[in-house]
Amino acid sequence: MRLLFLCLILQVSNSLAQTADSVAPQQHYMLHCQGCHQADGSGLPGSVPSMRNLVGKFLAVPGGREYLVQVPGSSLSPLNDAELAELLNWLLLSMSAQNLPPDFQAYSESEVKLLRSETMLDLLTTRAAIVSRFPPEPESSPESSP
Repeated sequence: MRLLFLCLILQVSNSLAQTADSVAPQQHYMLHCQGCHQADGSGLPGSVPSMRNLVGKFLAVPGGREYLVQVPGSSLSPLNDAELAELLNWLLLSMSAQNLPPDFQAYSESEVKLLRSETMLDLLTTRAAIVSRFPPEPESSPESSP
């Protein structure tokens, strides 16, 4: 009976740990990003860029993948490399999945560690150069009147 009880306790503990791991990226976003980028990723117009329907575009242009790790909010965060990789992957998939390139590769801990070791010297110029490489938005055709 004790063995059965111990097995049950271990199973419940394992389930709770897996549940906690599955919400970690959202918790990290709330603690480390949401204050500026807002709960929905919309940012603060004029000062903090939106991530909604945008952050995935960075992976489609040269330098964009590196930028997402090296931007100070990422590179200087207290998250370890595995946590930052998990957070970036969650952000990309939850806030901009429709903008991901077809060959999307999730960030790995080792990639984040390597990219994080390089310092971004000029945030605004780097971001402007990357954003200028984004493909143009498709023009929407006006709806015809009846």
